[in-house]
Amino acid sequence: MSLLDTLNQSLGDDTVNQISQRIGASPDQTRTAIQHALPVILGAVGQEAADPQRAPGLQQALAEDHDGSVIDDPQAYLSGAMPQKATDGQGILDHILGDRQPAAHEAIANKTGLDLGKIASLLPILAPIVMSLLGKQQRSGSLGINDLGSILSGETNSAANSSSSIGDLVGSILGGR
Repeated sequence: MSLLDTLNQSLGDDTVNQISQRIGASPDQTRTAIQHALPVILGAVGQEAADPQRAPGLQQALAEDHDGSVIDDPQAYLSGAMPQKATDGQGILDHILGDRQPAAHEAIANKTGLDLGKIASLLPILAPIVMSLLGKQQRSGSLGINDLGSILSGETNSAANSSSSIGDLVGSILGGR
């Protein structure tokens, strides 16, 4: 199963409903936005992992701050019962997307029909979930940090190839398409 499939499976109906209430959108709109946002987040983490200057920081963050608890218990995460470093979605986005965040918000909003404010609220919720899965996979030995950039690039390309909408979105934010 791909990382993207694992993420989507981990985000069951209860979790999507809770996220949709938090951002003020319907569960269907939220699910669509999640399906568009996750490849962008994975791709941005993949770019960071592929950059020799930034990869050590990513490796340290995964090892120290992302043990899998967020992905294992999304309800506790969404209720605020997790340590701050593991749940600092805006901090994660600042690292992986930086000044591309407004472009990401706009592109995802255009593809999904959700307004910018809802997308801006959604991405910081999703980023810790993605990092939690990556940290858990790294700890279990099923995801080597040295391979992370190529694995995430493959995941992002697979998602982009499965949907031209996602492919256009990822390309417009992260380049390469």
